[in-house]
Amino acid sequence: MGNLDLKFYWAVFLRRLPYFILVSGFIAALGVTVAAILPPVYVSGARILVEPQQISDDLAQSTVPIDPYEQIQIIQQRVLTRANLLDLAEKSQMFADSPDASAEDIIKSMAGRITFTGSEPEDVGRTGPTPGAIVVRISFEAPNAVLAARGANEVVNLILAENVRIRNERATGTSDFFETEVAKLSESLQEKAREIAEFKTENVEALPDSLEARRQQQLIEQERLLALEREETSLRNERATAIWVYERTGRSGTFDTRTPEEEQLEALKSERLQKLAIYSPSSAAIRVLDHQINNLEQLVEEQRQTRATPESGDGSSEPATELDLELAPIDARLEFITQEKQMIENTLAELQASIATTPRNEMVLNSLESEMQNLNQRYEEASARLAQARVGERIELSSRGQRLTLIEQPIESPYPESPNRKLIAMAGVAGGVGAGLGIVVLLEMLNRSIRRSVDLSTHLGLQPLATIPYIRTRRERRVKRTLIALALFLIFVIIPLGLFMLHTYYMPLDLLISELKSTLRGEVPAPPAAVAPPS
Repeated sequence: MGNLDLKFYWAVFLRRLPYFILVSGFIAALGVTVAAILPPVYVSGARILVEPQQISDDLAQSTVPIDPYEQIQIIQQRVLTRANLLDLAEKSQMFADSPDASAEDIIKSMAGRITFTGSEPEDVGRTGPTPGAIVVRISFEAPNAVLAARGANEVVNLILAENVRIRNERATGTSDFFETEVAKLSESLQEKAREIAEFKTENVEALPDSLEARRQQQLIEQERLLALEREETSLRNERATAIWVYERTGRSGTFDTRTPEEEQLEALKSERLQKLAIYSPSSAAIRVLDHQINNLEQLVEEQRQTRATPESGDGSSEPATELDLELAPIDARLEFITQEKQMIENTLAELQASIATTPRNEMVLNSLESEMQNLNQRYEEASARLAQARVGERIELSSRGQRLTLIEQPIESPYPESPNRKLIAMAGVAGGVGAGLGIVVLLEMLNRSIRRSVDLSTHLGLQPLATIPYIRTRRERRVKRTLIALALFLIFVIIPLGLFMLHTYYMPLDLLISELKSTLRGEVPAPPAAVAPPS
């Protein structure tokens, strides 16, 4: 502190006082003027509660399980679409006094007036799992309280309507999707069932479910074939024996030539002999027997004559021998056995072909039935999900699912939200003082002239005897006072008046500042939007 010449620095400050006053006054006046003329910004807000599903998930679950933050973000993006922003501007009458405003200008202005708070987990300091219910604040900025409240109400109505529409669309879309899926699967099931039925009809003799029965039938037919072959062998041996006996004896040893009539005649004769022991020859019973015996004897004689000269197959009449009569039934049986064997062999061939074809048919049928089973499983799953989707749709249509509830209505705020005029004015004054002191310090640092006796000793090595300060003339003092007065008039009158004229007749300062920022960032600035005066 001993080397610090406060008196000198104070004198320097007084000498630079006009610069300090000019700079600090200019900046302070600019800050105070801006704080005074900046238009008020009224904000009206509402709070919306995102409630979880009203019905327990264990009983019924909605088909629209949306994360609360995701739901708000989707609604936010839909609200900020071009069509919705233009509709909001029309309903809130934000641009009623500016009918020539372009659609792009309206969209940019409206998008900047809407603010969502709480739509991101970071907004409320949550980083863990999503809570069951969250609160989102929606605010709307306007130049007066009436427009702010009106715009906020329109935004809230749009948000609630969008939420209902989104959830209903998702629920209805889910139900429609599964209805279409169930219909397609039902048609596929019917087509597959028709295909399986046609395949079974075309291969009814070679299906796997009748394979065991066909194998049993094959065994039975083979046993019948063996029995016929044994019978055929026996008959052929019997025929050969009859021929051998006939060739050596001239008679058939096994052929019985008696007819039923001859056997009956022998029986009647035996009965007559028995009755003669009891009755007389002239009795009625004996006479009846005699009459029957005579008739049978005539019939037997006629049969013997007929057998002695039978007609051959070619129309000739040749005597039939006992051998022919004995071989006729054997040959007939052998012919029947031959036909039966042919039928059995054909049946066995068909059975063998069907048994050989069965594995391939079984593979094809299993493939068709597997596809049928998969389709049926998918159909059951789709039907179950369709039922769940319909329940979820009813939950959404009855507003029992996750929903948005307005818990705080937008109201007209009696005080503007911004600007903070005191803070802006104080910042302008503080900035002006700081800038004035900075100018003084900078000018002093750039001034390298010798102004003190100590500077002579330091730079020239001379010790002065006395120092005489600079004495200004009256004219110089008058000029200095005039310049200071002009500077103060410029700062406190001309600059505020110019800013006021600029704000009133050209463009509001807040929009002008925003436009300048956009220009510096390389963006196309939006022209100012006219607003309705406060009611």
